[in-house]
Amino acid sequence: MMLMRQSSSILSRCGATAVEMAAVISVFVVLLFGILEYCLVLYSFNVVENAAREGARYGVVNVNDTTMVADTKTVVQSFMGGLDSKMGSYTCNVYKSDSTGVNIGSATATEFGEYVCVEVSVVYVPMTPLLDKLNTFTIRTKCAMGSEAN
Repeated sequence: MMLMRQSSSILSRCGATAVEMAAVISVFVVLLFGILEYCLVLYSFNVVENAAREGARYGVVNVNDTTMVADTKTVVQSFMGGLDSKMGSYTCNVYKSDSTGVNIGSATATEFGEYVCVEVSVVYVPMTPLLDKLNTFTIRTKCAMGSEAN
């Protein structure tokens, strides 16, 4: 009689273990995807900032070239690491600016000591399903550097 009670309690406990495991795994998976998504957002911010900085660096050195704006956009795109095609609405603007990054004219008209600004933006699209319809946002950065050419 003692053996019957133990075996029936073990069988009922197996069902409870499966339910508990399903609850724990679902919370763990949501947490795991949240961490991965957060890391991807930080990576995307970093890539966009690096691309803008490298584009501004290229622009200030080559400000006298007639194809400087197109070449700078190509440099920026090469530093995007494919994010320009994977994310939505990639844009890159190159222009002459003041020290705060306000557009004041064409980048090819930049004199020594004036600023060339590169502004890069991309719409972040989450990798997690269901979030892509709810939480898209724009990553936008600009970098202004003083012209060293001339």
